[in-house]
Amino acid sequence: MEELRMIHRLKRKIETEYNAENASDLATALVNNGISEITDNIREKINFLQQICKNVTFDNYWFVALVANHSLEEIVNRYHLYIKYAGNILCDVDCLAFSSEKEAAYISLLTEHGLNHEQMASAMRMVVEHGSISKSEEDARRIIEELNIFGIADDIRNQFISDNADILFNDYAREAKQVFEWLCQKYGKEEGFVRLTENPEYIRFGINGMR
Repeated sequence: MEELRMIHRLKRKIETEYNAENASDLATALVNNGISEITDNIREKINFLQQICKNVTFDNYWFVALVANHSLEEIVNRYHLYIKYAGNILCDVDCLAFSSEKEAAYISLLTEHGLNHEQMASAMRMVVEHGSISKSEEDARRIIEELNIFGIADDIRNQFISDNADILFNDYAREAKQVFEWLCQKYGKEEGFVRLTENPEYIRFGINGMR
């Protein structure tokens, strides 16, 4: 009961100080982390996110997660990572879900598969802009390997990755293997890849969206 009262009090304080609505999730997360007041550290994180993000709402999952669970230094580092690849000053708050650890995993993966500097920069820009919906390293590796069904040369595969990283590495694109198999069965490997190159959105739409 005391915890609920603390959450309610903190919620009201946040909403009053920031003229905000729906601060329940943030207040709950803070209290769960042992924070019952709007400390200077919390203010610094909120103010920084309000400066660098396009739209900040206090009930946004990633806004809550960043303020409650990450240090200001880590948030700043993630923002610098975003700028490094995207080149934009303002970002969506969920772009800050992309960590330096995930960057290192993607760089290692793309380097392993032989992407050149320009191709890697293009792919990483799209991956970082995906933020919270960029695939895990394991899923990213899997979808690259699944492209091999077309029997294409590595340089052709790598250019396709560079051009279409926004679709390939989107976590919502989960039927890639079925799409690749269907294209090969219907058109053969060579023509199937040509059709995929012309219509990479097939990866996003899945089998049902192709028929």
